[in-house]
Amino acid sequence: MQRPLVLLLTVFTLALAGCASPQSAAERPYTDAEIKQFALEMLSRSGLQYEDYEKIRSALQAPSYRVSNSISDGGTLPGIEPEG
Repeated sequence: MQRPLVLLLTVFTLALAGCASPQSAAERPYTDAEIKQFALEMLSRSGLQYEDYEKIRSALQAPSYRVSNSISDGGTLPGIEPEG
């Protein structure tokens, strides 16, 4: 009778210990500076022609740089003309 009770208490204790362990913290959102740095790094690896590379790099480094969240927003990078 003693053995099943000890086994039950052990399982119950392990279950409670698993529930009490801290959950992994949610990832923090990236800052604008981190996003800009990542974009510049990806641009440097893109293999674009020099003129296109310079246009995009200067647009990314412009102080008014902002990322459009919507296609309908119509936002473009400064200094780059939309094709079409």
